[in-house]
Parts: sequence; structure tokens; C-alpha cells
Amino acid sequence: MPLFSNVPALRLSLAYALHDPSALLPHRTIPTLLWLPLPVGPSLPTKPTIRAIVLDKDNTLCPPETAKMHQAYLNKIEKIKQSTEFSQNAHSILIVSNTAGSSSAPEHEAEAKQLELELGLPVLRQHPDRKKPLCGPDILKFFRDHGVTDDPREIVVVGDRLATDVLVAHQLGSWSVWCKEGWRNPEIPGRDYRGFFSKMESRFEVLLRGGLGRVAPLPTTITSPTEKP
Repeated sequence: MPLFSNVPALRLSLAYALHDPSALLPHRTIPTLLWLPLPVGPSLPTKPTIRAIVLDKDNTLCPPETAKMHQAYLNKIEKIKQSTEFSQNAHSILIVSNTAGSSSAPEHEAEAKQLELELGLPVLRQHPDRKKPLCGPDILKFFRDHGVTDDPREIVVVGDRLATDVLVAHQLGSWSVWCKEGWRNPEIPGRDYRGFFSKMESRFEVLLRGGLGRVAPLPTTITSPTEKP
């Protein structure tokens, strides 16, 4: 889903870009999901205990606007499921997408059911007014209700977008891993599936880190800029 079609998310990300841009920086950057280190916790600052992981779909698990899985990514999902961090609870891995499960539209529900059947993983059914990056409380509620964790600092969010995936982790008070290159076909690694906004985010990240020396803040429970006094 293009960012501009999600107006509340656009407003929130712009507010952070102007007033607290470091919130859009990830705690760990990898090329694609295939490079995700397992276990995840030791690869993050302060080496936290991680009990739950949120995975984006579009341009992270599969090409944008499809639910077609490549075998290499299926193999990676199995490794994630078998990891010591996530193998103790079947609900410790959650797919959160702004397409699959994001509304009651038939195509979004069909994608969610297809992913759940093929991967054996739950897909969050998002409230239409709380799509990423606004769905942090719903993510935490899911993990709490299923006995995974009630501590957002034990959750890591993995995805290709700073303005949705990294920002929802910041809003939630969790850790973030950014798939900078998005989804890549291992047989055709040079093909770039990123859209305009994703490419602009990469330039923004370089500017913040290299030009301004910013770093990602450690997870903490916060309120959005619009809620601050």
C-alpha cells in the first residue's frame, strides 16, 4: 500500500521526520530478510532478550502486492520458526501488513488466509483506522493475549520501510530491523522492487547517519508527537 494512501501514517511519519528524525532510524540494517541473524537479540544494541517478531509482507517476505513466496524465503521462515527465540510459542511470529489482513476487502482477507495456510503463521487483522505505523497497541495485545510477552522491549519488528515498519517499532517501544534492499529474488538480485518512497527513505537514512550523525534511540515507551504536551 503506498504511504500516501494511508493519510494518518503519512502525517505521523512527517511529524517525526521534522521533529524527531532519529525515531525513523533502525537498530539494525540488513540487505534482505534472508540476512536476518538468528537468534536476533545478540545482533541488536544491548543484546536484549527477544521473544516475539513482527514480519512485514510487501517487499520483505515477497514482492510488493503479491503473496507469492520464493523457496529461499520459505526456508528462511522455517529457520526463524525453529530459532530458540521463537520456537517455544506458535504465536511468537506475527505478520503485520498494510495489504494482507489490513481491511475486510476480499483481496486483503484472501492474501491473509493464503499466507497463514502456506507459512503456518498468524496475520494480524488490523483495525482500518490503525494501520502501520499506528497499530503498535494491537501488536502488543496480540502477543500478550497469546502468552508470548507483555514487554514491547522483547519484540523486534522486521520490514523494508522506515516510515511504517521502523516507526511502528519506535511507537511500540520495540526493536527494529530494516531490510534496506527490500525483497530480492536470489536468482535475479539486481532487480529492485522498491518504490519511490522506499528509495527516498534510503537517502534519508544516509543523510541522518552520515551527514548529521544521528543514531536510533533505544526502545522506550513513548507517545506520538501529536500527543506530547
